[in-house]
Amino acid sequence: MAYTEKEIDIIFLNICERIENGESLRSVLRSDNMPSSQTFYIWIQGNDLKSKQYAYACEKRADAVFEEIIEIADNSGNDKIDLGDGIEGVNHEAIQRDRLRVDARKWAVSKMNPKKYGDKLGLEHSGEVKTNAQPDLSNLSDKEKKEFGKLRKKANGIND
Repeated sequence: MAYTEKEIDIIFLNICERIENGESLRSVLRSDNMPSSQTFYIWIQGNDLKSKQYAYACEKRADAVFEEIIEIADNSGNDKIDLGDGIEGVNHEAIQRDRLRVDARKWAVSKMNPKKYGDKLGLEHSGEVKTNAQPDLSNLSDKEKKEFGKLRKKANGIND
């Protein structure tokens, strides 16, 4: 189907809005009256504005999914079940299902925006760093070589 520029802009903004609200591009494009994925990618290819709008929508989608994680974790409505005779029990199935929903979203959001939601790698170093690099002294005069030797000894804590 051929689209006018105005139709493309309206449809494209609708797609971006739905992505910002947490939907995947795939699910949006499966909806009625939406272009194919090939058409969508043609729209953003070579169009810096549309490409940036789509990237921004994807960033916002990660934020929306992150908010879903909090909502799921905070919702305890299904955590208890009525066992009859006024006795309540723990609904382990609902709790496990919510745990799975949270874990799946945590994984997805870490891939959608790894800088913001990915695992932080803490790199620490302890101990000394020693090098055995020998400088090239061939271009130095004898006086400079002697001065260099004194500085090296001083740096290594060797007193004459």
